[in-house]
Amino acid sequence: MILEYLDERKQKVLQIIIEDYVNSAEPIGSKAVTEKHNIEASPATIRFDMADLEKKGFIKKPHTSAGRIPSDKGYRFFIDEIMEIEDLARKEAELIRTKIQKTERDRLLEIVGNMLSDLSGNTSVVITSDRHNNIYVCGISRMLRQPEFNLSEQICDVVETIEQHSSISNVLNEYVEESEALSVHVGEENRQKALKKCSIAAVPFKGRGIISIVGPTRMDYKKVSAVLKYFAELLEETNL
Repeated sequence: MILEYLDERKQKVLQIIIEDYVNSAEPIGSKAVTEKHNIEASPATIRFDMADLEKKGFIKKPHTSAGRIPSDKGYRFFIDEIMEIEDLARKEAELIRTKIQKTERDRLLEIVGNMLSDLSGNTSVVITSDRHNNIYVCGISRMLRQPEFNLSEQICDVVETIEQHSSISNVLNEYVEESEALSVHVGEENRQKALKKCSIAAVPFKGRGIISIVGPTRMDYKKVSAVLKYFAELLEETNL
């Protein structure tokens, strides 16, 4: 997807809106942007920048609030142009590695799924395409707690798609075939109707498996990407 140019300040404003919204689940106003962050611009300038970001489709206004929230296009720009995937903190990485090393081989992917769900606060799906063709789904209850999914019909469609193992497996395999590295599909980029309010981050491992995280578009993409990248590296080292 080719996105139009944003100058450095507008990129910073978009980044602030996305990161604050991910943390709070509340729309972000121009006052919050100027007061809470060290940004060298007047409130009027920030209001102008936010109006321009809204006009270009990077942010949008919910009906019930004066603040703004990111759009799928805004998240996509953030992922492709702003976000930098950093390594996990050494202590966190060592704890994960130690737990993986102590886990019995037969339970490894189940434990990986649980850890991915714990660390992301969302649903994880782990698939192996070896002779067993196993699939592990963990943390659906965590996703159910997200405010985006308080409409029963909407979340039921999402859960049903994930629980139909062949359906979610086909989705993930298709995404991995398109990109052999980490891939992230945001909202409307997902082809299945039930998943168009979700984001899916997935990465292959050892050429015969996939680890992934499914959640609302209000996802901590930086954290999710770092976690998936690290787990994929660990799984490459294991004797599965």
